[in-house]
Amino acid sequence: MLNDKVSFVIPSYNSVAWLPHAVKSVLEQTHKNIECVIVDDGSQDTTKYYLSYLEDLKDPRIVVVRNVANLGRSVSRNIGNRTATGSVICVLDADDLALPDRARLTLKAIQKGADFVHGSARAIDATGLDLGVINTEVFNKDKAIETLTNRIVHSTVAYTKDIAELYPYPLGALSDLGLDDWAQQLAIALGGAKTAHIPHILSAYRQINTVITKTRD
Repeated sequence: MLNDKVSFVIPSYNSVAWLPHAVKSVLEQTHKNIECVIVDDGSQDTTKYYLSYLEDLKDPRIVVVRNVANLGRSVSRNIGNRTATGSVICVLDADDLALPDRARLTLKAIQKGADFVHGSARAIDATGLDLGVINTEVFNKDKAIETLTNRIVHSTVAYTKDIAELYPYPLGALSDLGLDDWAQQLAIALGGAKTAHIPHILSAYRQINTVITKTRD
C-alpha cells in the first residue's frame, strides 16, 4: 500500500557549492509530505559544516547519513534508498534541482500504477543560467539496447521503494564508469516493471564537465 510520502535521495561528494540549492529545491515542493535524505560520501570539503547546520535545524523532513569513507556513488545511492521511508523515491544529484511540482506529479503518476517514471529537464550551467530544455521520450528498452543510450535524465527519475529494493545500483566497473544509473534502469525495464513518462519538466540538470561525465561519455 502506497503512502503519500515522497523521499528525495541526494548522494553528495565534495558538492558543498551545489548541495544547499538542491536541498532548498526539495524543501520547497508543492507536495508537502516529503523527506530529504542526504548521503555524504566522505566529503573532504566543508560539507560537514553545512550538514551540521541542517541537523541543528531539527527539521523532521531532513535525514543526514554520513559514510565512514568515500564508498562511491552507487553505494551511497543504495544507502539512501534503504534509509528512505517514503513509498516513492525521487533521484536527485547534489548539483541538480527539483522543480517545485516534481513530487506532486511523480506521486500522481505512480499512484496510477507506474513503478518507474521520468520526465524532461531544464539544462542550466554552473551559475544557474538557463541553457534550454532537455526533452525526453517514453522509455523503450529495445531502442535503448540498440542505440546504447536511454535518453533519461537521471535527476528526473523516481521509482517505488519496492523497486529500489529489487534493483539496487550495481557496484564495480559500471559504477566507476558512471553507468550505474543506466544499468539499473535497463534492469528495471527488463524485469517487467511498469514505466511511465511524465510530460513535464521535473528538474534542472546542471551541465558541468565533471570527471565522471568525461569517463562515461
